[in-house]
Amino acid sequence: MSLSSLSRPVSTLMRPTFLVPKETTLGGVASKLRENSSGLVPIVDEGNLIGVVDEKSLAAAVALGASHTDGVEIAFHPDPPVIRLYESGAEALRVFERLGLGSLIVVDDNNRVVGVLRASDLVDAPDVTLRPQLIGGMATPFGVYLTSGATSGGAKGWALVATGALLFSILSTVSILCSYLYLWLVQIGWPIVTADAFTNFLVIALFAASFRLLPISGTHAAEHMVVHTIERGEPLIPSVVKRMPRVHPRCGTNLAVGASLYLSVATTKAIPDDNLRLLFALVVTLVLWRRIGSWVQYWITTRPPTDKQIESAIRAAKELLERQSKLKTVGVSIPTRLWSSGMFHVMAGAALVVGLLTSISALFPKWNLPF
Repeated sequence: MSLSSLSRPVSTLMRPTFLVPKETTLGGVASKLRENSSGLVPIVDEGNLIGVVDEKSLAAAVALGASHTDGVEIAFHPDPPVIRLYESGAEALRVFERLGLGSLIVVDDNNRVVGVLRASDLVDAPDVTLRPQLIGGMATPFGVYLTSGATSGGAKGWALVATGALLFSILSTVSILCSYLYLWLVQIGWPIVTADAFTNFLVIALFAASFRLLPISGTHAAEHMVVHTIERGEPLIPSVVKRMPRVHPRCGTNLAVGASLYLSVATTKAIPDDNLRLLFALVVTLVLWRRIGSWVQYWITTRPPTDKQIESAIRAAKELLERQSKLKTVGVSIPTRLWSSGMFHVMAGAALVVGLLTSISALFPKWNLPF
């Protein structure tokens, strides 16, 4: 038996399991038992463990004349064998010995089922960790930030603030330059509509080019690649991470592109009918936002990462997974998940730049800054 498996948290040794709602019939439970690999299935009420059905209890119910249409309560034990996800393999072994069973249900401190542990999982267990169901992340000037909503790894909060400050500084700089260009174009005789459209396009183009040229675009790619690696269950080593795509379907770039696409079409004057224009904008957005978002990710917001950026992303991923394995509960409230996303930190960084530019504009009114 591997000594390392006995010292590791149960969350790194367990296997997945089906969760059977309390309303399920006996026939449905039997079907899940055949599919499950642990010889038992947890019975849950709104995600919380209330009992367990195993082969022995199912056989006893059938022997008493139970039908496949009967409710599951006729066959389940209300006192299931459990182990907390943060307890060690050695503690699980003691529970196996005490109860004389071959399977334990792994739960968090809120009694929510996260997996099943069998005695065989303690022998030569593979080096895996509890992988979060959903991983978010963000590129910062100081490395990759990753979060499961409940915990995080990699760059700290101040680095996320720096991301907001950096991005808004770039946008502000190109906006100020293009505002001066707009005034000059109007002075030399350009039509106002043409000058406005040209400089608005130039703001977007210069911001995109700046983002692509900065190192943060490589960090952004490394973040996507390491998230792909975790979600596919692949080992976190450079040779594997480098093979992963740098475009990710849940990237915020897709959302930004979708919002921009909808607003552009919804405000166009080419379609005079308001209802038809909004409907057309919705259809166009639904059809194209991911395709255009993926293109923007590939050509603008990411670029092939360096070895150093890949290593930074792997460190962030390992830190996230290590902290995830030590959690005592897997449930996360919506406010906590929103805070962990890093968006508030980014907005704080942008607000700092706005405050700085507003102060400069007030101190030097002759500069005519657009703030």
